[in-house]
Amino acid sequence: MPKGLPVLKHRISSIKATKKVTKAMEMIATTRLKTWKDIMTQTRLYTDALFSIVRQQLATKDIKELALFNENDVPINLHIVITSTLGLCGSYNYNIYQFVENNIPPDDEIIIVGEKGMKYYRHTNRKMRLGHVQLLKMDDADIRHLGKFLLEHFLAKEYRTVNIVYTKFINSLQSEPKSICLLPLTPNEGNQLDNSYGPLVEPSPVEVIEALVPFYLNNVIFASLTEAVVSEQSSRRSAMEKASDNADDLIDELQLEFNKMRQAAITQEIAEIIGGSSQ
Repeated sequence: MPKGLPVLKHRISSIKATKKVTKAMEMIATTRLKTWKDIMTQTRLYTDALFSIVRQQLATKDIKELALFNENDVPINLHIVITSTLGLCGSYNYNIYQFVENNIPPDDEIIIVGEKGMKYYRHTNRKMRLGHVQLLKMDDADIRHLGKFLLEHFLAKEYRTVNIVYTKFINSLQSEPKSICLLPLTPNEGNQLDNSYGPLVEPSPVEVIEALVPFYLNNVIFASLTEAVVSEQSSRRSAMEKASDNADDLIDELQLEFNKMRQAAITQEIAEIIGGSSQ
């Protein structure tokens, strides 16, 4: 057997083994994608209903007096940046890094969610606010703790605004990084009402808003985390599908080359046998 045949055979076997891994990861990502999409759909419905309630209360004039509706007079903003913990998810994290680089000033502080982002930004000059580097496995207690942290530091006038950067899920083939402002809240300018004609609430719109804001922040954070997970799983499924397709193409090419080399070796052996017998 020619020396090149064992090498090609080993490469084909190696690629087939790799394809089994990528195919298994694709199936896992597909299952997780379906699960998280269902959670995301339910969360969107809940968030939309909650947002409608909050916006309804923002239709009163006296709401603007709250500190929650005014930017603080400081130069620094705070950004929560959601990345992944696991790899092999295509350009998911790279797109987040590029978005941060192009849209967030270097002097602003960031809170990293996700191990990949934490490892990446350790080697940059970005100002990181440590203490909230939990992964997308954050439970209710972690989210409440983060929401309380953001609210307290914003009301303490440490940051001008508080924002969250996540990957918005558009469809199974497309997602894009997006930043939304958590604090300050935006009054409902388009439908401003006097208290006498606005929503009738007890004890008052201001007290209702103050009670709703922590709950509202926690819900927006959870919704952003959920959508980021869906985008990550979608990106990973797509990346593993492409990897499996590439493995098939490479196996076909190597198998063709293997067959050619083997055929050439057989032809040469037959020629040698015929030549030896004729002497």
